[in-house]
Amino acid sequence: MKVKWFACVAILVCNPFFALVALAAENVEVVVNNSLYAGGQITVGLNQYLQNIQSQGYNPILTTTNFTDASALRAHLANRHSSQGLAGAVFIGDLPVTNYEIAAHGSWSHDEFPCDLYFQDINGTWGDSDSNGRYDSHTGNVAPEIWVGRLLTHKLTGLHTGRTEAGMLNAYFARNNAYRASQLSISNNGLAYVDDDWSGYYASLWSNDMRAAVGGAVTLIQNGAITVATDYKNRLQTEYEHVLLCAHSNPSSHHFKIGPDWSGGIVYNSELEAVDPQVFFYNLFACSNADYTADGYMAGEYVFGTDMGLLSVGSSKTGSMLNFNDYFGPLGAGNIFGEAWKNWWLARAGGGFSDYEKDWHYGMTMIGDPLLLTQEFIPEPTTLSLLMLGLVFIRRRKSRVCN
Repeated sequence: MKVKWFACVAILVCNPFFALVALAAENVEVVVNNSLYAGGQITVGLNQYLQNIQSQGYNPILTTTNFTDASALRAHLANRHSSQGLAGAVFIGDLPVTNYEIAAHGSWSHDEFPCDLYFQDINGTWGDSDSNGRYDSHTGNVAPEIWVGRLLTHKLTGLHTGRTEAGMLNAYFARNNAYRASQLSISNNGLAYVDDDWSGYYASLWSNDMRAAVGGAVTLIQNGAITVATDYKNRLQTEYEHVLLCAHSNPSSHHFKIGPDWSGGIVYNSELEAVDPQVFFYNLFACSNADYTADGYMAGEYVFGTDMGLLSVGSSKTGSMLNFNDYFGPLGAGNIFGEAWKNWWLARAGGGFSDYEKDWHYGMTMIGDPLLLTQEFIPEPTTLSLLMLGLVFIRRRKSRVCN
């Protein structure tokens, strides 16, 4: 059986239907760009978001310090973690970025990219051997202690005439609140859309991994003549809780193949608003699509530029997630996205990161609210009220078999 899990210490009572949960609230650092906060334009939405975090059983800590650089922000998180405990952090607005570089080797070209793992592993050693301002080594205890997600919209306003950074954040806060209150819901099905280079074995493997988090059916599309730009856009208009897209990409577009030819068409970031995807959560096996330093970064457009988007994960460099079971599995067990994210990183970090893992994964980034749960595990209003009292009875759900 599955139990809804929150930020708590669980005491299970011998009862086939209920679990007694005593809450020990974990801290969540909510870091907001100082100027964005001072302007007051997101105050209402931000306060609602902080209230939602508290209602979920966490202790939100609002920080609006004007951090001078990424190392100062990381040091702040490390101090919070060591002195008070810290589950994770949400970065809102234009906040410091750290870059990592990997020299050319084998079939991999030289790469420089934003690396949010730097803010998650807060006790490892990050080195810059040539003092060029970009880290190039990561040693010591390299496993992440916390999870981090970004709510970043100022790079997206160029795609939306008349919309502002604050306005897009407010729209997201409103949508986030409606989702948490079960006022915004869609089919709990999933779509695995896998272009030609990964059809067959990998498409089957990854779509099966996805089933762990999907309460309904998972549709796998992998036929070379079907996986094209037009078809992908059409399918986004069908309700899916989760979409896994595997396509060659850059920060602003997806490129589809038919066999060996680049004849499947292109989906651009500027098209997504009109496409109006009916999707909550995205896993983007799409190189550089989550490079949030790029104007119009597409992983952000899925989340903040559409009417339904809530969260995406993807890479800021060439590479993506692999071993999807370590991410989808915890989601299907009722964990928040941040904990599933951290679990995936921990599974990779065991024994240190190999060069292969650095090549594939060091750009991995979470865009959106890491504290969200999938629809199946959203608590009922009565449960939320009890959570705030520090004690709650949580009904066990019927087990779900994932084929």
